[in-house]
Amino acid sequence: MKPLLLLLSACCLAYQPLSALAWSNHSLGSQLALQGLPQLQRTLNYEPLDIFLDDQASAIKQLLDEQEDFARANFPDYPARPDALRFSVVATGDKRRAFLHALRVNPQIRLAGFVQQLPGQADEGRVRLAAEQVLVFRKLGPWSHWRYLALQPGEAVNAVQVLSSAADEPDYGHDINLFSDNPGEVGGHYNFGQQPFGDARFEYSSQAPFHIGYYHEPALVFQAAPYLRRTLPHWRIYQYSGLARLALASGHDYWGYRFLGWALHYMQDLTQPYHAKTVPGFNTAELMLIALKGAAGYPEDRLAAIARVADRHTAIEAYQLERMQQLMNEQTPSPLLQAYTQHPAGRYPAYSVTFAQQVVAAESYASADGLDAAIGQWLLGKPAAPGGFSAGNQLIPVTADPLLEQVLIELFKRFGAHTRNVVQTTLAQLPKAVEPLE
Repeated sequence: MKPLLLLLSACCLAYQPLSALAWSNHSLGSQLALQGLPQLQRTLNYEPLDIFLDDQASAIKQLLDEQEDFARANFPDYPARPDALRFSVVATGDKRRAFLHALRVNPQIRLAGFVQQLPGQADEGRVRLAAEQVLVFRKLGPWSHWRYLALQPGEAVNAVQVLSSAADEPDYGHDINLFSDNPGEVGGHYNFGQQPFGDARFEYSSQAPFHIGYYHEPALVFQAAPYLRRTLPHWRIYQYSGLARLALASGHDYWGYRFLGWALHYMQDLTQPYHAKTVPGFNTAELMLIALKGAAGYPEDRLAAIARVADRHTAIEAYQLERMQQLMNEQTPSPLLQAYTQHPAGRYPAYSVTFAQQVVAAESYASADGLDAAIGQWLLGKPAAPGGFSAGNQLIPVTADPLLEQVLIELFKRFGAHTRNVVQTTLAQLPKAVEPLE
């Protein structure tokens, strides 16, 4: 057992920094998935967060307290929020900061008024924001490719734009440096404990436990690496979808849709199979054999397994990033883009608080080995590993691979279906809501 524990721990720890990102840019898929919904054919008016906080302080306090009680009672391994972080209606000083502390997110996030403009779309007369006005990272990396356009208070903006832009936003620093062994001021107060996995060399790696959901590993894997249970995307979805309903019901539609976009991000992350399985492409017996070889003084297979997982995940992210940008710039119909608007075969159960774990993550876990195999076959024909996020973020033109794209089409169908499900269910729970279409 001990050699297997060592192998799993080594694999997971080496793998997580790369898997802290999923699908490269959530705005791309979100806009495609949502642009046809009749419920979203409306405009909103941008308002700063402080207006919502001042107007709804009592309701926010009640909601966050109710959510905390529910999480403690229903989410196993949930780290309770310290009572000192409760949102106060009569908070002195910075109410926004108190709100972010109560959510236990990075209080340094920008929360700029912005929309992200996608490849092939015009700026529409809006002023471009520098990436550092939207992101908290010191190294802007992959996010330097995107265009962020400023919104002014009261400015009208399309609901789909707000949702799709916000769906990318949790990758801008919401969940970094929240653990007790991370740099910064809040890790010692948030009660998340030490970071369960990740690599401090990567500035964004501390967000991984909030964006990855290892809910379906075999019992042996959890016995070998119990820290894998400390993942929290289901909690973030629960938090932000509740805030979205509150904001929408109280007339703060802009923040309702922005919070809902935040919830979408974590659901969409779970549609990426590398966010649902620690070591795709290997079963437990194979891992045991590799571990035994390592214990006998032959670590080559163990090192190769770690490198394979890292390389293949990096490769698919780079491929998806470049292909999506190519297709959006060309503005021509493509099965890959159309997949976001389509529904997979069969029907999903009704969306609920357990949907992310029991449906989305389970579906991705079951697909992980197949995706890993398709990536491996595609890489056999390449002279070298692609660039992407882990290689200086230099985008490398790629040629469409039919097998790989067929796998991605099915994954993008799920991405779109789950995105619409969250939005439609949330809106249907509001007074005078439109019934879901799916």
